[in-house]
Amino acid sequence: MTPAPRPHRTARRSRLALTSAVLATLLVLVDQSGALADPSPSPTPPSAADVQSAQAAVQAAKGSVAQMEVRLAELSVVGDQADVAVQVAGEKYTQALSDAQNAQTAADQAAQRSTQAAADAETARRDLVALARQMARSGGGADLLEAVLSADGFQDVAQRTSTLAHLTGKADETVQRFRAATLVADTLRDHAAAAATEASAAKDTAQQALDAAQKASDDAQAQIAAASTERDQLINALAVAQQTSATVERARQDALDAARQQRENAAAQAARMAPPAGSTSTTSTTTPPAGGTTAPPATTTPPAGTGSGGTSGGTSGGTSGGTTAPPATTPPVTTPPVTAPVTNPVTPPPAPPTSDRYGLGTGVSRGSAGQGQAAVSWAEGQVGLPYIWGGVGPDGFDCSGLTMKAWSAAGVGINRTAADQYKQVLKISYSSMRPGDLIFWSSGTTDADSIYHVAMFIGGGQMVEAAKPGVPVRITSIRWSGTMPFAGRP
Repeated sequence: MTPAPRPHRTARRSRLALTSAVLATLLVLVDQSGALADPSPSPTPPSAADVQSAQAAVQAAKGSVAQMEVRLAELSVVGDQADVAVQVAGEKYTQALSDAQNAQTAADQAAQRSTQAAADAETARRDLVALARQMARSGGGADLLEAVLSADGFQDVAQRTSTLAHLTGKADETVQRFRAATLVADTLRDHAAAAATEASAAKDTAQQALDAAQKASDDAQAQIAAASTERDQLINALAVAQQTSATVERARQDALDAARQQRENAAAQAARMAPPAGSTSTTSTTTPPAGGTTAPPATTTPPAGTGSGGTSGGTSGGTSGGTTAPPATTPPVTTPPVTAPVTNPVTPPPAPPTSDRYGLGTGVSRGSAGQGQAAVSWAEGQVGLPYIWGGVGPDGFDCSGLTMKAWSAAGVGINRTAADQYKQVLKISYSSMRPGDLIFWSSGTTDADSIYHVAMFIGGGQMVEAAKPGVPVRITSIRWSGTMPFAGRP
Protein backbone atom coordinates (compact mmCIF):
# COMPACT_ATOMS: atom_id res chain seq x y z
CA MET A 1 0.00 0.00 0.00
CA THR A 2 1.38 3.40 -0.95
CA PRO A 3 1.60 5.54 2.18
CA ALA A 4 -0.32 8.79 2.24
CA PRO A 5 1.85 11.92 1.90
CA ARG A 6 2.84 13.32 5.24
CA PRO A 7 1.59 16.79 6.18
CA HIS A 8 5.05 18.02 7.17
CA ARG A 9 6.47 16.97 3.79
CA THR A 10 3.71 18.86 1.96
CA ALA A 11 4.35 21.91 4.12
CA ARG A 12 8.08 21.59 3.45
CA ARG A 13 7.48 21.53 -0.31
CA SER A 14 5.36 24.68 -0.08
CA ARG A 15 8.01 26.46 1.96
CA LEU A 16 10.72 25.46 -0.49
CA ALA A 17 8.56 26.74 -3.33
CA LEU A 18 8.19 30.04 -1.47
CA THR A 19 11.94 30.25 -1.00
CA SER A 20 12.57 29.59 -4.69
CA ALA A 21 10.04 32.20 -5.70
CA VAL A 22 11.60 34.78 -3.38
CA LEU A 23 15.07 34.03 -4.72
CA ALA A 24 13.87 34.34 -8.31
CA THR A 25 12.16 37.63 -7.52
CA LEU A 26 15.33 38.95 -5.91
CA LEU A 27 17.44 38.05 -8.94
CA VAL A 28 15.04 39.92 -11.19
CA LEU A 29 14.90 42.90 -8.85
CA VAL A 30 18.64 43.01 -8.43
CA ASP A 31 19.03 42.89 -12.23
CA GLN A 32 16.55 45.73 -12.56
CA SER A 33 18.21 47.79 -9.86
CA GLY A 34 21.56 47.15 -11.47
CA ALA A 35 20.25 48.42 -14.78
CA LEU A 36 18.88 51.50 -13.09
CA ALA A 37 22.18 52.14 -11.40
CA ASP A 38 24.18 51.80 -14.60
CA PRO A 39 26.76 54.61 -14.42
CA SER A 40 26.95 54.99 -18.22
CA PRO A 41 25.48 58.36 -19.28
CA SER A 42 21.96 58.35 -20.71
CA PRO A 43 21.10 60.87 -23.32
CA THR A 44 17.58 61.22 -21.97
CA PRO A 45 16.40 61.52 -18.34
CA PRO A 46 14.22 58.66 -16.91
CA SER A 47 10.54 58.94 -17.54
CA ALA A 48 7.83 58.89 -14.90
CA ALA A 49 7.15 55.25 -15.75
CA ASP A 50 10.82 54.44 -15.19
CA VAL A 51 10.72 56.12 -11.78
CA GLN A 52 7.57 54.24 -10.82
CA SER A 53 9.11 50.96 -11.94
CA ALA A 54 12.22 51.61 -9.88
CA GLN A 55 10.18 52.49 -6.80
CA ALA A 56 8.08 49.35 -7.23
CA ALA A 57 11.27 47.30 -7.52
CA VAL A 58 12.58 48.75 -4.25
CA GLN A 59 9.33 48.03 -2.44
CA ALA A 60 9.22 44.49 -3.82
CA ALA A 61 12.78 43.92 -2.70
CA LYS A 62 11.90 45.08 0.82
CA GLY A 63 8.92 42.74 0.87
CA SER A 64 11.06 39.84 -0.29
CA VAL A 65 13.62 40.55 2.42
CA ALA A 66 10.89 40.57 5.04
CA GLN A 67 9.56 37.24 3.76
CA MET A 68 13.01 35.71 3.94
CA GLU A 69 13.61 36.96 7.47
CA VAL A 70 10.28 35.49 8.59
CA ARG A 71 11.20 32.17 7.00
CA LEU A 72 14.64 32.25 8.64
CA ALA A 73 12.96 32.75 12.01
CA GLU A 74 10.79 29.69 11.32
CA LEU A 75 13.83 27.63 10.34
CA SER A 76 15.60 28.57 13.56
CA VAL A 77 13.21 26.41 15.61
CA VAL A 78 13.18 23.38 13.31
CA GLY A 79 16.10 21.83 15.16
CA ASP A 80 14.45 22.32 18.56
CA GLN A 81 11.20 20.77 17.36
CA ALA A 82 13.03 17.84 15.79
CA ASP A 83 14.99 17.21 18.98
CA VAL A 84 11.78 17.11 21.03
CA ALA A 85 10.24 14.63 18.59
CA VAL A 86 13.27 12.35 19.00
CA GLN A 87 13.21 12.61 22.79
CA VAL A 88 9.47 11.87 22.90
CA ALA A 89 10.02 8.77 20.78
CA GLY A 90 12.96 7.76 22.94
CA GLU A 91 10.90 8.05 26.13
CA LYS A 92 8.16 5.92 24.58
CA TYR A 93 10.72 3.25 23.79
CA THR A 94 12.17 3.41 27.30
CA GLN A 95 8.68 2.95 28.75
CA ALA A 96 7.94 0.05 26.38
CA LEU A 97 11.30 -1.54 27.19
CA SER A 98 10.64 -1.18 30.92
CA ASP A 99 7.20 -2.74 30.48
CA ALA A 100 8.70 -5.61 28.49
CA GLN A 101 11.36 -6.24 31.12
CA ASN A 102 8.75 -6.22 33.88
CA ALA A 103 6.53 -8.57 31.88
CA GLN A 104 9.44 -10.95 31.32
CA THR A 105 10.29 -10.88 35.02
CA ALA A 106 6.68 -11.67 35.86
CA ALA A 107 6.66 -14.50 33.30
CA ASP A 108 9.88 -15.98 34.74
CA GLN A 109 8.48 -15.84 38.25
CA ALA A 110 5.20 -17.40 37.10
CA ALA A 111 7.13 -20.20 35.39
CA GLN A 112 9.10 -20.85 38.58
CA ARG A 113 5.92 -21.00 40.64
CA SER A 114 4.34 -23.34 38.10
CA THR A 115 7.37 -25.64 38.16
CA GLN A 116 7.33 -25.75 41.94
CA ALA A 117 3.59 -26.42 42.00
CA ALA A 118 4.01 -29.30 39.53
CA ALA A 119 6.73 -30.76 41.74
CA ASP A 120 4.45 -30.45 44.78
CA ALA A 121 1.65 -32.18 42.90
CA GLU A 122 4.01 -35.03 41.93
CA THR A 123 5.04 -35.41 45.56
CA ALA A 124 1.40 -35.53 46.61
CA ARG A 125 0.68 -38.18 43.92
CA ARG A 126 3.54 -40.36 45.14
CA ASP A 127 2.28 -40.05 48.70
CA LEU A 128 -1.16 -41.10 47.51
CA VAL A 129 0.20 -44.13 45.63
CA ALA A 130 2.24 -45.22 48.64
CA LEU A 131 -0.81 -44.93 50.90
CA ALA A 132 -3.01 -46.85 48.46
CA ARG A 133 -0.54 -49.72 48.28
CA GLN A 134 -0.22 -49.80 52.03
CA MET A 135 -3.99 -49.94 52.42
CA ALA A 136 -4.28 -52.65 49.77
CA ARG A 137 -1.75 -54.83 51.58
CA SER A 138 -3.68 -54.48 54.80
CA GLY A 139 -6.90 -55.59 53.17
CA GLY A 140 -8.44 -52.22 52.38
CA GLY A 141 -8.09 -49.46 49.82
CA ALA A 142 -8.14 -51.66 46.70
CA ASP A 143 -10.47 -49.20 45.00
CA LEU A 144 -8.12 -46.35 45.87
CA LEU A 145 -5.11 -48.25 44.55
CA GLU A 146 -6.88 -49.08 41.28
CA ALA A 147 -7.99 -45.47 40.85
CA VAL A 148 -4.46 -44.19 41.32
CA LEU A 149 -2.53 -46.74 39.29
CA SER A 150 -4.92 -46.85 36.30
CA ALA A 151 -5.24 -43.06 36.01
CA ASP A 152 -3.57 -41.15 33.20
CA GLY A 153 -1.97 -38.01 34.62
CA PHE A 154 -2.75 -35.73 37.53
CA GLN A 155 -6.14 -34.64 36.29
CA ASP A 156 -7.33 -38.22 35.77
CA VAL A 157 -6.16 -39.20 39.25
CA ALA A 158 -8.11 -36.32 40.73
CA GLN A 159 -11.25 -37.27 38.83
CA ARG A 160 -11.02 -40.98 39.76
CA THR A 161 -10.38 -40.36 43.44
CA SER A 162 -13.23 -37.88 43.60
CA THR A 163 -15.67 -40.78 42.87
CA LEU A 164 -14.52 -42.78 45.90
CA ALA A 165 -16.85 -42.49 48.85
CA HIS A 166 -16.36 -42.99 52.56
CA LEU A 167 -12.63 -42.22 52.62
CA THR A 168 -11.69 -41.34 56.15
CA GLY A 169 -8.68 -40.54 58.22
CA LYS A 170 -5.29 -40.47 56.59
CA ALA A 171 -6.59 -41.67 53.21
CA ASP A 172 -9.02 -38.78 52.92
CA GLU A 173 -6.37 -36.29 54.00
CA THR A 174 -3.91 -37.60 51.43
CA VAL A 175 -6.45 -37.52 48.64
CA GLN A 176 -7.51 -33.96 49.51
CA ARG A 177 -3.91 -32.82 49.63
CA PHE A 178 -3.31 -34.30 46.20
CA ARG A 179 -6.41 -32.65 44.75
CA ALA A 180 -5.36 -29.28 46.16
CA ALA A 181 -1.84 -29.62 44.80
CA THR A 182 -3.20 -30.59 41.39
CA LEU A 183 -5.55 -27.59 41.33
CA VAL A 184 -2.72 -25.21 42.25
CA ALA A 185 -0.42 -26.73 39.63
CA ASP A 186 -3.06 -26.39 36.90
CA THR A 187 -3.84 -22.80 37.86
CA LEU A 188 -0.22 -21.72 37.97
CA ARG A 189 0.53 -23.47 34.71
CA ASP A 190 -2.23 -21.47 32.99
CA HIS A 191 -1.01 -18.27 34.64
CA ALA A 192 2.56 -18.94 33.50
CA ALA A 193 1.38 -19.48 29.93
CA ALA A 194 -0.58 -16.21 29.97
CA ALA A 195 2.38 -14.35 31.45
CA ALA A 196 4.66 -15.72 28.75
CA THR A 197 2.22 -14.52 26.09
CA GLU A 198 2.10 -11.05 27.66
CA ALA A 199 5.89 -10.91 27.83
CA SER A 200 6.17 -11.81 24.17
CA ALA A 201 3.65 -9.13 23.20
CA ALA A 202 5.44 -6.55 25.34
CA LYS A 203 8.73 -7.44 23.67
CA ASP A 204 7.16 -6.90 20.25
CA THR A 205 5.75 -3.56 21.40
CA ALA A 206 9.19 -2.49 22.63
CA GLN A 207 10.74 -3.40 19.29
CA GLN A 208 8.10 -1.39 17.46
CA ALA A 209 8.79 1.56 19.76
CA LEU A 210 12.52 1.26 19.07
CA ASP A 211 11.88 1.23 15.32
CA ALA A 212 9.66 4.31 15.70
CA ALA A 213 12.31 6.09 17.76
CA GLN A 214 15.00 5.35 15.19
CA LYS A 215 12.75 6.59 12.41
CA ALA A 216 12.00 9.76 14.38
CA SER A 217 15.74 10.32 14.69
CA ASP A 218 16.27 9.79 10.95
CA ASP A 219 13.40 12.13 10.11
CA ALA A 220 14.77 14.75 12.48
CA GLN A 221 18.19 14.64 10.85
CA ALA A 222 16.58 15.00 7.42
CA GLN A 223 14.49 17.96 8.58
CA ILE A 224 17.51 19.66 10.10
CA ALA A 225 19.59 19.10 6.97
CA ALA A 226 16.83 20.47 4.71
CA ALA A 227 16.37 23.47 6.99
CA SER A 228 20.11 24.14 6.96
CA THR A 229 20.22 24.06 3.16
CA GLU A 230 17.25 26.38 2.88
CA ARG A 231 18.77 28.69 5.46
CA ASP A 232 22.01 28.97 3.50
CA GLN A 233 20.09 29.84 0.33
CA LEU A 234 18.10 32.53 2.10
CA ILE A 235 21.19 33.99 3.73
CA ASN A 236 22.93 34.24 0.36
CA ALA A 237 19.88 35.93 -1.12
CA LEU A 238 19.67 38.34 1.81
CA ALA A 239 23.32 39.22 1.38
CA VAL A 240 22.61 40.19 -2.23
CA ALA A 241 19.51 42.16 -1.26
CA GLN A 242 21.23 43.93 1.61
CA GLN A 243 24.42 44.41 -0.43
CA THR A 244 26.52 42.61 2.18
CA SER A 245 28.47 39.36 2.20
CA ALA A 246 27.04 35.96 3.05
CA THR A 247 29.47 35.75 5.97
CA VAL A 248 28.18 38.98 7.47
CA GLU A 249 24.55 37.99 6.92
CA ARG A 250 25.09 34.56 8.46
CA ALA A 251 26.68 36.10 11.54
CA ARG A 252 23.73 38.48 11.83
CA GLN A 253 21.22 35.64 11.61
CA ASP A 254 23.18 33.57 14.13
CA ALA A 255 23.08 36.52 16.53
CA LEU A 256 19.31 36.91 16.00
CA ASP A 257 18.75 33.20 16.70
CA ALA A 258 20.91 33.32 19.81
CA ALA A 259 19.07 36.40 21.08
CA ARG A 260 15.71 34.69 20.51
CA GLN A 261 16.80 31.61 22.41
CA GLN A 262 18.17 33.74 25.23
CA ARG A 263 14.91 35.68 25.55
CA GLU A 264 12.82 32.52 25.57
CA ASN A 265 15.09 30.83 28.08
CA ALA A 266 15.14 33.87 30.36
CA ALA A 267 11.35 34.17 30.27
CA ALA A 268 10.92 30.47 31.05
CA GLN A 269 13.47 30.70 33.89
CA ALA A 270 11.69 33.68 35.40
CA ALA A 271 8.39 31.80 35.28
CA ARG A 272 9.91 28.74 36.98
CA MET A 273 11.74 30.74 39.63
CA ALA A 274 8.62 32.68 40.58
CA PRO A 275 6.93 31.52 43.81
CA PRO A 276 4.33 28.83 43.12
CA ALA A 277 0.76 30.09 42.94
CA GLY A 278 -0.25 28.28 46.11
CA SER A 279 2.85 29.03 48.17
CA THR A 280 1.28 31.93 50.10
CA SER A 281 -1.74 29.87 51.05
CA THR A 282 0.23 27.80 53.55
CA THR A 283 0.10 30.64 56.10
CA SER A 284 -3.66 30.68 56.01
CA THR A 285 -3.79 27.06 57.10
CA THR A 286 -2.12 27.93 60.39
CA THR A 287 -4.95 30.21 61.50
CA PRO A 288 -7.33 28.49 63.94
CA PRO A 289 -11.00 28.04 63.16
CA ALA A 290 -13.37 30.90 63.77
CA GLY A 291 -14.08 31.34 67.45
CA GLY A 292 -11.01 29.39 68.51
CA THR A 293 -9.33 32.41 70.06
CA THR A 294 -12.36 33.64 71.99
CA ALA A 295 -13.23 30.35 73.68
CA PRO A 296 -10.27 29.89 76.08
CA PRO A 297 -10.88 33.15 78.05
CA ALA A 298 -14.43 32.00 78.76
CA THR A 299 -13.13 28.86 80.47
CA THR A 300 -10.45 30.59 82.55
CA THR A 301 -12.61 33.55 83.70
CA PRO A 302 -9.69 36.02 84.06
CA PRO A 303 -9.87 39.12 86.23
CA ALA A 304 -11.87 42.05 84.98
CA GLY A 305 -10.35 43.88 82.02
CA THR A 306 -7.63 41.33 81.32
CA GLY A 307 -9.52 38.66 79.38
CA SER A 308 -10.58 38.56 75.74
CA GLY A 309 -14.18 37.74 76.48
CA GLY A 310 -15.35 41.12 75.23
CA THR A 311 -18.10 39.50 73.24
CA SER A 312 -19.98 38.62 76.45
CA GLY A 313 -18.87 41.08 79.05
CA GLY A 314 -17.39 44.05 77.23
CA THR A 315 -14.66 46.26 78.67
CA SER A 316 -16.99 48.55 80.57
CA GLY A 317 -18.97 45.68 82.06
CA GLY A 318 -15.79 44.05 83.24
CA THR A 319 -14.71 47.07 85.31
CA SER A 320 -18.05 47.99 86.82
CA GLY A 321 -19.26 44.51 87.70
CA GLY A 322 -16.04 43.23 89.22
CA THR A 323 -16.74 44.55 92.80
CA THR A 324 -20.40 43.62 93.07
CA ALA A 325 -20.34 40.01 91.95
CA PRO A 326 -18.76 37.70 94.60
CA PRO A 327 -16.42 35.15 93.01
CA ALA A 328 -17.86 32.38 95.22
CA THR A 329 -21.29 32.66 93.62
CA THR A 330 -20.00 32.30 90.04
CA PRO A 331 -21.56 29.07 88.74
CA PRO A 332 -19.01 26.80 87.06
CA VAL A 333 -21.73 25.50 84.77
CA THR A 334 -21.29 28.50 82.43
CA THR A 335 -17.90 27.24 81.17
CA PRO A 336 -18.66 24.76 78.39
CA PRO A 337 -16.04 22.03 77.81
CA VAL A 338 -16.47 22.28 74.05
CA THR A 339 -13.33 24.45 73.69
CA ALA A 340 -10.81 21.59 74.14
CA PRO A 341 -10.05 21.09 70.37
CA VAL A 342 -8.38 24.52 70.26
CA THR A 343 -4.97 22.79 70.38
CA ASN A 344 -5.46 21.08 66.99
CA PRO A 345 -3.97 23.81 64.73
CA VAL A 346 -0.70 23.98 66.69
CA THR A 347 1.18 21.81 64.13
CA PRO A 348 -0.54 22.23 60.75
CA PRO A 349 0.61 19.66 58.18
CA PRO A 350 2.33 21.11 55.07
CA ALA A 351 0.08 19.06 52.80
CA PRO A 352 -0.03 20.17 49.14
CA PRO A 353 -3.32 20.92 47.39
CA THR A 354 -5.19 17.69 46.77
CA SER A 355 -6.34 18.90 43.36
CA ASP A 356 -2.92 18.14 41.83
CA ARG A 357 -1.65 14.57 42.15
CA TYR A 358 1.86 15.70 41.28
CA GLY A 359 1.85 19.19 42.73
CA LEU A 360 4.38 20.90 44.97
CA GLY A 361 5.21 18.73 47.96
CA THR A 362 3.91 15.46 46.52
CA GLY A 363 6.15 12.45 46.12
CA VAL A 364 8.88 11.04 48.36
CA SER A 365 12.50 12.01 48.98
CA ARG A 366 14.85 9.53 50.65
CA GLY A 367 18.21 10.99 49.66
CA SER A 368 20.37 13.41 51.61
CA ALA A 369 22.33 16.38 50.30
CA GLY A 370 25.48 14.30 50.51
CA GLN A 371 23.91 11.53 48.44
CA GLY A 372 22.81 14.12 45.89
CA GLN A 373 26.39 15.32 45.55
CA ALA A 374 27.55 11.70 45.23
CA ALA A 375 25.01 11.16 42.42
CA VAL A 376 26.34 14.24 40.65
CA SER A 377 29.93 13.04 40.93
CA TRP A 378 28.99 9.65 39.50
CA ALA A 379 27.02 11.20 36.61
CA GLU A 380 29.86 13.58 35.79
CA GLY A 381 32.11 10.53 35.55
CA GLN A 382 30.01 9.31 32.61
CA VAL A 383 30.54 12.46 30.52
CA GLY A 384 31.59 11.53 27.02
CA LEU A 385 29.80 8.17 26.89
CA PRO A 386 27.34 7.81 23.99
CA TYR A 387 23.59 8.10 24.11
CA ILE A 388 22.04 4.64 23.66
CA TRP A 389 18.35 3.88 23.22
CA GLY A 390 17.23 2.38 26.53
CA GLY A 391 20.80 2.50 27.85
CA VAL A 392 21.52 1.97 31.54
CA GLY A 393 25.30 1.61 31.23
CA PRO A 394 28.05 0.84 31.44
CA ASP A 395 28.70 1.61 27.76
CA GLY A 396 26.06 4.30 27.31
CA PHE A 397 22.83 5.77 28.66
CA ASP A 398 19.52 7.30 27.84
CA CYS A 399 18.33 10.25 29.92
CA SER A 400 16.51 8.39 32.69
CA GLY A 401 19.02 5.55 32.65
CA LEU A 402 21.74 8.04 33.60
CA THR A 403 19.78 9.60 36.47
CA MET A 404 18.60 6.22 37.76
CA LYS A 405 22.11 4.74 37.80
CA ALA A 406 23.61 7.91 39.31
CA TRP A 407 21.22 7.84 42.26
CA SER A 408 21.59 4.07 42.57
CA ALA A 409 25.34 4.57 42.93
CA ALA A 410 24.56 7.03 45.73
CA GLY A 411 22.41 4.43 47.50
CA VAL A 412 18.93 5.59 46.47
CA GLY A 413 16.71 3.67 44.07
CA ILE A 414 14.40 5.55 41.70
CA ASN A 415 12.11 4.45 38.88
CA ARG A 416 13.26 3.64 35.37
CA THR A 417 11.51 6.13 33.07
CA ALA A 418 11.54 9.93 33.21
CA ALA A 419 7.77 10.15 33.73
CA ASP A 420 7.82 7.57 36.52
CA GLN A 421 10.76 9.32 38.18
CA TYR A 422 8.80 12.59 38.26
CA LYS A 423 5.77 10.89 39.76
CA GLN A 424 7.92 9.21 42.42
CA VAL A 425 10.23 11.94 43.68
CA LEU A 426 9.42 14.86 45.96
CA LYS A 427 8.31 17.88 43.94
CA ILE A 428 10.19 21.03 44.95
CA SER A 429 10.47 24.61 43.72
CA TYR A 430 13.33 25.41 41.36
CA SER A 431 14.58 28.08 43.74
CA SER A 432 15.29 25.41 46.36
CA MET A 433 17.22 23.02 44.10
CA ARG A 434 20.47 21.48 45.29
CA PRO A 435 22.98 19.29 43.40
CA GLY A 436 21.47 15.94 42.51
CA ASP A 437 17.91 17.20 42.07
CA LEU A 438 16.19 16.35 38.80
CA ILE A 439 14.78 18.60 36.08
CA PHE A 440 12.05 17.34 33.76
CA TRP A 441 10.74 18.41 30.35
CA SER A 442 7.28 17.75 28.98
CA SER A 443 5.41 18.42 25.76
CA GLY A 444 2.42 19.30 27.94
CA THR A 445 4.44 21.28 30.56
CA THR A 446 1.96 20.26 33.28
CA ASP A 447 1.13 16.68 32.30
CA ALA A 448 3.38 14.13 33.99
CA ASP A 449 2.46 11.50 31.41
CA SER A 450 3.87 13.65 28.58
CA ILE A 451 7.36 13.98 30.12
CA TYR A 452 10.05 13.09 27.60
CA HIS A 453 13.37 14.08 29.20
CA VAL A 454 15.14 14.31 32.56
CA ALA A 455 18.51 15.75 33.56
CA MET A 456 20.40 16.23 36.83
CA PHE A 457 21.09 19.64 38.38
CA ILE A 458 24.75 20.01 39.35
CA GLY A 459 24.73 23.63 40.58
CA GLY A 460 25.72 26.95 39.07
CA GLY A 461 22.89 26.92 36.53
CA GLN A 462 24.22 23.74 34.91
CA MET A 463 23.06 20.16 34.49
CA VAL A 464 24.41 16.82 33.32
CA GLU A 465 22.33 14.87 30.81
CA ALA A 466 22.14 12.18 28.17
CA ALA A 467 20.28 14.27 25.62
CA LYS A 468 19.74 12.42 22.33
CA PRO A 469 21.35 10.09 19.79
CA GLY A 470 24.58 11.50 18.42
CA VAL A 471 25.20 13.69 21.48
CA PRO A 472 27.30 12.11 24.25
CA VAL A 473 26.61 12.55 27.95
CA ARG A 474 27.45 16.19 28.64
CA ILE A 475 27.39 19.08 31.09
CA THR A 476 25.47 22.07 29.79
CA SER A 477 23.47 25.10 30.89
CA ILE A 478 19.87 24.49 31.94
CA ARG A 479 17.32 24.81 29.15
CA TRP A 480 14.28 26.24 30.89
CA SER A 481 11.80 26.14 28.01
CA GLY A 482 9.46 23.18 28.27
CA THR A 483 10.31 22.31 31.88
CA MET A 484 7.74 20.90 34.26
CA PRO A 485 6.37 23.24 36.96
CA PHE A 486 8.53 21.66 39.67
CA ALA A 487 11.90 20.01 40.05
CA GLY A 488 12.26 16.62 41.74
CA ARG A 489 14.30 15.42 44.71
CA PRO A 490 14.94 11.64 44.95
